[in-house]
Amino acid sequence: MTKKTLVEQLVDFASSAAFDSLPEDVVHESKRALLDSIGCALGGLSLDKGKIAVQVARGLGGPADARILGTGQKVSVNASAFANGELITALDFDVCHIPPGHVSPYVIPSILAMAERHRVSGKRLVAALAVAHEVSVRFGPAMAYYRDIKPGEQISFPSIMGYSSSVFGGTLGAGMLMGLDPKRLAHALGMAGRIAPAQSMTQWARSLPATDEKYLMAGWASQAQVMAALLAQGGYRGDVGVLDGEFGFARYMGSSKWNPESITAGLGSQWLTPAITIYKPYPHCRITHTALDCLNSLMDKHGLAPEEMKEVRVYCDPHAANLDLWKTTEVISPMEAQMTVPWAISMAAHNVPRGPEWQDYATLANPRYRGFMQKVRTLPHPGFEAALAENPHSRIGKVEIDARDTTFVEERRFRKGSPATPETRMSDAEIVAKFKHNAGRVLTAEAMDRLADGILRLEEADDIEALAQWW
Repeated sequence: MTKKTLVEQLVDFASSAAFDSLPEDVVHESKRALLDSIGCALGGLSLDKGKIAVQVARGLGGPADARILGTGQKVSVNASAFANGELITALDFDVCHIPPGHVSPYVIPSILAMAERHRVSGKRLVAALAVAHEVSVRFGPAMAYYRDIKPGEQISFPSIMGYSSSVFGGTLGAGMLMGLDPKRLAHALGMAGRIAPAQSMTQWARSLPATDEKYLMAGWASQAQVMAALLAQGGYRGDVGVLDGEFGFARYMGSSKWNPESITAGLGSQWLTPAITIYKPYPHCRITHTALDCLNSLMDKHGLAPEEMKEVRVYCDPHAANLDLWKTTEVISPMEAQMTVPWAISMAAHNVPRGPEWQDYATLANPRYRGFMQKVRTLPHPGFEAALAENPHSRIGKVEIDARDTTFVEERRFRKGSPATPETRMSDAEIVAKFKHNAGRVLTAEAMDRLADGILRLEEADDIEALAQWW
């Protein structure tokens, strides 16, 4: 009997993942990730990046099959996937799955587009989301990743890394909703692997001024998934062995590591996604979040005001402390604002509401906020690698504030939003509150209530169109 290719094994997994077979925590986390992502997209409409993506998507043409989130306008599935991918990632507020990092902005848009086009049930949508995320997170440890460390080594970006592998999970999910048979679904994955965007994240992380296609353009990756699935449906043949052999996907994507066993181990019987799903309480790169928790705690305990602070020393993830994008005080656009540590510290110190407000141009122009950045020093936490090696959930951070002729210090190992502890895990109520804050500029109170309730009870929907009309 011929051994199945890795693509064929992924298709077997997707084919067996009906809603009724999914663990309860997988169902619940899939719905939470969808709600959070839609909220992030609605907040992203405030940014030029989001506005431009919507404008471009409207000009792409094609049948009106799926909505651009927050606009009420239907466009082609291709255009919808593009716009919604860019919107979800616009604020850098989206849910993370670590490893590999950002997954939802790369897989949800194509799935939402196909869910609307085919008017699927909520159960089918949940199953597609679950498969897409599970497959994508399994590629995290299979390929080069910036959390790969050996004893005595410091964290740094590999020479080549990124989220190109998300095309496999997203294409699976989209193809499931299209009703592709296993053979055509395998061809879709083969094509997706060939047309996936290059892994350019390491270069992006060294670019200043910051650029709008951060990490890897989510809209472009989402379009690749849609095109691969549509072409397979029409009869195109893809490389079913695209993930196998010496010259397969990992090789031509430039990964210095390829461990396919990480993808297949326990596939179908062990779901990894719930334990590594992390939500963001701040619209900023996750590397700052432990320090932001420490800062907020110190301000609450001691009633510290920003004008009292003489210097704030932030000890965090070493890669951030050593790259200019995370240290710069030259904030030109929201793209720098959502990465650089001094801006995040200034936002928290001034109690700016956590949402699009952190990146509004009026906020960016505020001289008080900009001036405060000069008080912030970004430093590598000396115990970061050791803490991470001890517990993969650890993101140890520390803040020292010089004020009132003393130094206030707080250090934490885990950050809010992490599933590491009951205290840090974000509750449904907290995720709904975050969703409503992001959506408040776009949706009515009735629409927000209907969406939040409907998504958290998604399995009850017979036709997704009844819910989609509210987003």
